[in-house]
Amino acid sequence: MDKNIHLAERKERRGRRLTSLAFIAVVALLGASLFGLFTFLEADAAFGTIEDLEERWLCDPDQFVLEFPAVGSLSELYTEDGVLLGKLSERNSQPISLDDIPETVINAILAAEDAEFYEHDGIDYTAIARAAIEIYQGGNLQGGSTITQQVVKQNFLSSEQTLERKICEAVIAAELENRYTKDQILEFYLNSMFFGQNAYGIQAAAQEYWGKDLKDVTIAEATAMATPLRNPSLYNLRTRPETVIRARNAAIRQMEVNGFITSREAVAAMAEPLAPVEHEEFDQLSPEVIIAAREEILSSPAYGLGDTYTQRKRALFGCPADDTNCAGGGGLKVTVTVNHELQTEANRILRAWFQDLDGPTGAIAMVENGTGAVRVMSSGLDFGNDIEAGQRPYDLATKGRRQAGSSFKPFALVTALERGSKSGLQITLASYFDQTSPQKIDCGVPCSPQGNIWTVRNAGSGGSGLRTLEQATYFSTNTVYAQVSVAVGPENIADTAHRMGIESPLNAVPSIALGTQSVSPLEMASAYSTLANYGERVESYLIEKIEDAAGNVVYQHEVERTRVLDEALTAAVVKTMEKVVSQGTATRANIGRPQAGKTGTAQNFRDVWFMGYIPQYTTAVWVGHADAQVEMVNFKVWDDLNQRTQSYQRAFGGTLAAPIWKQFMLYATQDLPIVDFPPDPDGVGNYYKVPITEVPDVTGMTEAEARRAILHAGLNPSIIEVSSDSPVGTILSQSPSPGTEIRQGASVTVRVSTGEAATIPAHWIGAPASSIENRIERFNSRTGLNVTYRIVERVDEDNIGRIITIRPGPGETVKPGRVIVFVVGVAP
Repeated sequence: MDKNIHLAERKERRGRRLTSLAFIAVVALLGASLFGLFTFLEADAAFGTIEDLEERWLCDPDQFVLEFPAVGSLSELYTEDGVLLGKLSERNSQPISLDDIPETVINAILAAEDAEFYEHDGIDYTAIARAAIEIYQGGNLQGGSTITQQVVKQNFLSSEQTLERKICEAVIAAELENRYTKDQILEFYLNSMFFGQNAYGIQAAAQEYWGKDLKDVTIAEATAMATPLRNPSLYNLRTRPETVIRARNAAIRQMEVNGFITSREAVAAMAEPLAPVEHEEFDQLSPEVIIAAREEILSSPAYGLGDTYTQRKRALFGCPADDTNCAGGGGLKVTVTVNHELQTEANRILRAWFQDLDGPTGAIAMVENGTGAVRVMSSGLDFGNDIEAGQRPYDLATKGRRQAGSSFKPFALVTALERGSKSGLQITLASYFDQTSPQKIDCGVPCSPQGNIWTVRNAGSGGSGLRTLEQATYFSTNTVYAQVSVAVGPENIADTAHRMGIESPLNAVPSIALGTQSVSPLEMASAYSTLANYGERVESYLIEKIEDAAGNVVYQHEVERTRVLDEALTAAVVKTMEKVVSQGTATRANIGRPQAGKTGTAQNFRDVWFMGYIPQYTTAVWVGHADAQVEMVNFKVWDDLNQRTQSYQRAFGGTLAAPIWKQFMLYATQDLPIVDFPPDPDGVGNYYKVPITEVPDVTGMTEAEARRAILHAGLNPSIIEVSSDSPVGTILSQSPSPGTEIRQGASVTVRVSTGEAATIPAHWIGAPASSIENRIERFNSRTGLNVTYRIVERVDEDNIGRIITIRPGPGETVKPGRVIVFVVGVAP
């Protein structure tokens, strides 16, 4: 049959329709009168005008917007390099032009639903009379409506089961046939009706049930997938095949009766087994990216898709699967910032390194510094709910919040350089701190099971003496940063981290500087990019652009830069963090171009990090166990960088996360120009000045207390034991004196009593005069008395050149600083 209805024929049909409107009510009245239902209407209404009928049943077509609702279609998600990641929808709707629908499929639908569609005026008068009878008998309205009436019922009227609605349905159907061609009505019907299993429209149904394009569907398949139109639950192709086959075969026979197919084709079609494919979700290349994009769009009105969650959900997904009266929505093209090539390589690297599902895994997050665009958000585990198969229903790069370890120290460093100590002392990169390990630190408030005392240790062996803040950064010295945390205030470190880009809540505890707070790789990359940008924060983002089905731009991201740190201060921090890679804990991350970063190892080796950046990009690498903080000790991984099995007694950021970062960044930068960090701005030198400090008063302290006090002031203690009859350990003197202002790093000499007084040795008498200087030096070294000497000559031919006598004499006590007088014999 020719689908195209000539305009003249359509006008002629319009005239017939106008005459039939009055007949609609008559048919209903006749059916009702057979059962005494005539009192439902007043007599004059039965023979009134069309306008009377429309007014009585509130069914004036002019009261309705008789335009076909927009048919929802799938929103698609593309990467910044043009790769389709997947589709976003709660309702699988894929509109298609009627010209692209095979004649066989159209005929199958017509045979199953409305064989005389191209012949009638859009109204089934018999069904209207039957409806009146059913209502009188207390039953429900039955099916049997024309395709036009089904379109009206689904899109323009309520679903109430009344005779009035049935008559109104017919009135609107007649008007719809007047306004649209048969082809237009059929095209909308085939694209909007629910075919079951979340398939809306004939194209979606073909893919849902047969896994093929509509043009490849057979006669048997076309008629079978039409059966759910009547009742999706009753005619479920997968769970009720017998019911479907009976309905399918009836439709095939109707196609034969209508001349759509031959008898031989009908027999062959009815013999074809019913074999729908298994239901599959839309193929998604990076489910974690799709989910993150979906959550971002739904959570914010900033993307122009509505002020409420419901509005945004409708705009993005189209109609929900259980709302057959809903139409429109979806069809958006969402472009995200993720680079598919880099994302794919990051996924490959992580899966290559961590092949044991019972062992650790990892995550990589990469941010473009200049724009904040998230280029990579990779997890070492597949997305899904099959835990035993290594899947996880969340993304480790964005949702996996773990302790950052020492990779959090730069936030404390920035805070120290920016604010100094709470007591008002300046802190620079040249400030000296006590690196002794273990070290007991007084927090001033309860901060440990021991109360106010917090015991801190450095990684590896212990340590002692002074270390500058710069050295403590690239050598990752815990005891120094614990002191920094207490000095500047944990609450200020938390504020700095949030200012720079950390979004997770942070507890302001002293251990924050050592990374005991949990953060995600993506937010760490975002915060570190503020350093790479020399103090300008650029918000990280995932959604680049959203276009509607017509190609109109609904949303386009605009980059905003906000200065949150002083430029010179940040430049000084970057210079320090460059040394982390060149000579500190991250030499394994060196990729041979300007770069900076920081390693991180959480307590008991449970999480390890390397945070690194080049001028163009910042990348975070985290390694740990997916579901809990598990000690990473005595395990093996495949070192994909060096193509060998690597054993680890203990995991560290510098030995495990750093080489993974290196491998990924070597790939990411292979075609990237080498760019250096900007030249130092004015004022960088201020952050390298050695601060002035006061010499502490150690009088009355023990030797250990004096040593700690001097180190705490950033000075180097020089302890000299002095022979003295004062109690052992008594501090006899210090130099410089208490309160003297000197540069940090200078020495303070403290003389401590040995508890035994020093006396002049008797064997010095008679010794050569030439040995006096050497003897005094040894005496001072032994006693710490710092005595001096003076020589007096006396004529003595028997002792020429020898010591005759000493004042004080042999055996007498010598006081500190005493002048020893040597009498030496000379010739007459």
